[in-house]
Amino acid sequence: MASKWRWLAVFLGGSWLGYRWTTQVATPAVPLTNRRADTEYTAVPTLFIPGWGGNAWTYNGLLRWLARHGYGHKVLTVTVSRIGVLHFTGTWTGQATNPLIQVLFTHSFTADYQQQIRWITEILRQLRHRYGITSYNVVAHSWGGSAAVGSLVLHGPAVNLPRPNRLILLGAPVDESQPTRPVDEAFERLRDQRANLQAVGLLTIYNVYGTLLGRQTDGSVPATQVQALRQIVVGSPVTYQEHHVRGVSHGQLHASPAMWRLIARLLWSPGKLTSH
Repeated sequence: MASKWRWLAVFLGGSWLGYRWTTQVATPAVPLTNRRADTEYTAVPTLFIPGWGGNAWTYNGLLRWLARHGYGHKVLTVTVSRIGVLHFTGTWTGQATNPLIQVLFTHSFTADYQQQIRWITEILRQLRHRYGITSYNVVAHSWGGSAAVGSLVLHGPAVNLPRPNRLILLGAPVDESQPTRPVDEAFERLRDQRANLQAVGLLTIYNVYGTLLGRQTDGSVPATQVQALRQIVVGSPVTYQEHHVRGVSHGQLHASPAMWRLIARLLWSPGKLTSH
């Protein structure tokens, strides 16, 4: 019996290691093979940032779809180790081909997203230092979006960072206060530092959230936690739009082909959309 338990432990351990390895395999960089008449092409890169527990699977499908349909193409992967060391894979050319950058956190099961704020800020700093990148877009899901907002508000005006251009937030909780915790300290920090948005330049934030039938939540994040971002951007030069997508769960916000089409239009054909 003891031998059987040992083999079971080995099997489960091997299965877990296999799962962890496969979920860290990012879709490869590819060239842009065709261009669309309805799409704006620039050299501004778009960073794809996963949320809590996210991995390469979060955006692999979307990145392949964008390349296949001629919206843009993957050029870099930035992998962040458990201790915040950055590893860059791929080649940056600076061409106007809508380059896409996939961000991976080796340790994504964190207690909060404060580490991710520091990591995202360092990624932006390194993109400016290594490649001379001066502007960027972001697509970020869940806590990845919360961390992207944190980096923007707390560190965005820094002169050694590129300027934000467009942020697409997918079900990003900004104020997670609740009856058992009436004050969200992370949200209060954003409120205290919101004046920094006056210095980040021209920026558009598309705050996208889903709700399930008959509910004001996507199953994981209540709409009110997403909509709290209004309190941070009000009175700033930021152009802010909310997009409410009905019948979409938290996971579908980054995995649904309908959402992929919305993300592509928001990034590169925003004039073809009206706010919701």
